[in-house]
Amino acid sequence: MSDEGRTRVLVVDDSPTVRSLVRRLLHRDPGLVVVGEAADGARGVELVTALQPDVVVMDIEMPVLDGLAAIEQIASRRPTPILVLTAREPQHPATRAFEATRCGAVEVLPKPADPEGWRQLEQALPRLVRELAAAGRTPRDAAAGGEAPAPAIRPAARRLRFIAVAASTGGPEAVLRLLSALPSPVPAAVLVVQHIASGFEENLAGWLAGKLSADVAVARNGERAAPGRVRLAPPGAHLLLAPDETVRLDRDTPPRAGHRPSADELFRSCARTFPTETAGVILTGMGADGAEGLAELRRHGGLALAQDGASSVVFGMPRVAAAKGAVEVALPPAQLGALLAQYLEGGGR
Repeated sequence: MSDEGRTRVLVVDDSPTVRSLVRRLLHRDPGLVVVGEAADGARGVELVTALQPDVVVMDIEMPVLDGLAAIEQIASRRPTPILVLTAREPQHPATRAFEATRCGAVEVLPKPADPEGWRQLEQALPRLVRELAAAGRTPRDAAAGGEAPAPAIRPAARRLRFIAVAASTGGPEAVLRLLSALPSPVPAAVLVVQHIASGFEENLAGWLAGKLSADVAVARNGERAAPGRVRLAPPGAHLLLAPDETVRLDRDTPPRAGHRPSADELFRSCARTFPTETAGVILTGMGADGAEGLAELRRHGGLALAQDGASSVVFGMPRVAAAKGAVEVALPPAQLGALLAQYLEGGGR
């Protein structure tokens, strides 16, 4: 079969077994073709230039040139969407996986440790590769599209005590940029739904905590949503804000559109409890999660913000929210954070 019209994929991993498994999974999708393989980062960089793939699937821990250095070189020489597939092992700190998003990777998935894990990846991996190819953007592309100065917006008087954030593909870096622009410690509770593979949530929290020097953790049921705390939704549970200002983890409500946690559920809980004291923010990501919930929050008097298209790695969730009329202001993440800082530092006076 000709490569014409198919998504071209380069696989980079020092394990021949892993390369074979990834190739087998991708070849089951007739719209995908593996055009090359490399056993180290240096060769991977060479093949990106030579073969010009649409997507790269890459490990981090490799000989000659490790994944982080290879990602940086690819991002500077020929920006290509990169999906990191890496092991969760004690000697390989998973925080390095999220550092890869700072270097230029778009998405991070845990490398399966057993046959069942590979079976679970059978549908997810080809679908994600197709979506990344369709988006055709990298974090550096997005950052370059988000350098315009923020408009001068005078925050209306409001007391902002809660910030609810939704993100998916490309989200870790966008969340970091948003939170980095807030006052430290932030005088509000921050609740985050980041669609992420199960098992990486603690590492994402640790990575953000290290970058922000902030109180970042995976949410625990019943803990107070207190100022200065950043809490991430754990996989398999909807993250909710309760009327008593505590965090509730709902594992009984079914997934919404395939997502649990769902940003729609988070925003709706804020709309039911403290709408006028909440800012809802939708960042880069595929699909439509969060759009309906953000619209409900806005109808109840909440502040509704979204990432703009130029700075989004994948302009899916923010685009759908904007199409529903749910978004008041759309800006790059750092500028959204700067706008929120205006509210937090002076908008409620």
